[in-house]
Amino acid sequence: MERKKIGREDFEALIKGEKDIAPYIELDPVAGTYSVFGVKTASNPNYLVKAIYEMYETNLNRKLSVQAVRNLFRSVGMGSVGLNNLLKKWGMDLKPAEFLMLVFKLQHQQGWGSPLEFVEQSDKKIVIRTKQTFESQVMNDWKMPVCGIHTGWIEGILIAVTGKNWFCLETKCHANGDDYCEFVADQTESSWQWKAGAIVKGNSAITEYIEHKPLEGKIKLIDDPVVLMPRFIFTSMMSSLKKTMGEMPAGGVNYRAYMDMGKENVEHYKKMGITKPNILADMAFAFYSQMGWFKIIKTEWNVAAKMKTITLEHTAESEAFGNTGKNVCFCTAGLLAGIVEGAFGIKVQGREIKCRSKGDEHCVFTITNKPE
Repeated sequence: MERKKIGREDFEALIKGEKDIAPYIELDPVAGTYSVFGVKTASNPNYLVKAIYEMYETNLNRKLSVQAVRNLFRSVGMGSVGLNNLLKKWGMDLKPAEFLMLVFKLQHQQGWGSPLEFVEQSDKKIVIRTKQTFESQVMNDWKMPVCGIHTGWIEGILIAVTGKNWFCLETKCHANGDDYCEFVADQTESSWQWKAGAIVKGNSAITEYIEHKPLEGKIKLIDDPVVLMPRFIFTSMMSSLKKTMGEMPAGGVNYRAYMDMGKENVEHYKKMGITKPNILADMAFAFYSQMGWFKIIKTEWNVAAKMKTITLEHTAESEAFGNTGKNVCFCTAGLLAGIVEGAFGIKVQGREIKCRSKGDEHCVFTITNKPE
């Protein structure tokens, strides 16, 4: 099959709407090849896209699975730098917004949804809209914003052609019952504080920021070295301390050690420029929760008693020790107290009043002001 030669005039005609991509699609069923503009590609059936979303949903909730798809397709979007370089070679120096629209014109003419249109464009903000995207049709049964493919593409394309960080948010979605899908892309610094804030709000998961090099024995979370710690470390640590000093003193040592760890954790966040007490505490709770220490069921504040009550599910200790008939979460009690004390700058005391190891439904902790 003779390949049709592509030149600058073809792309200019595409941009003006004088041509479409149909003449440049080459399909060879016998060879099993499909290409557009000489670039090999493949069809993307509905069930494949649905499988990707549902694969992520297995370990994340639906909101975070959409974000995971966004991260995946951000890398796809960054691959557009090759096309941008080719156009520049031909003397076509498109603005970021113009290049973005060209890429989506090429994609959408291959079946990825309705044409897009500009709502707003500037050097640092681009708003585009389409009647519906491919994924908003495929994932329509989720009844929520689902266009992770498009938000990721938009971010990747803009990062590739500007060399700066962009964040894209889908503000309206056909799958959510809106009349169209709308995307707002802003040029923003992807700082540690920005990433952590997204995790606290539930817009991101820490897995997005884990750099794991198992063969090198290294793990980083948002550029900070971390280690994975199995739950049985709690049983072995407690058993060792009990042999040395007895059960209650051992619990006190663990409480104190993890209280210091909670305070140090908050101090680390302060060095990142975060100062508001509520945000500091929420950030620490969110990080430990997403790292597998516990699941927060609810938090309550008794103003008159100046007492915070925190209800948790599957704490690290209660899962490790199992049914013992007594409270075992000394480390978690200390950790929660340390986070509150460090965030609010007050002396507090943490106590576990219910524990799953004792047969209670949840582990419940109270944080109260420490008597002078």
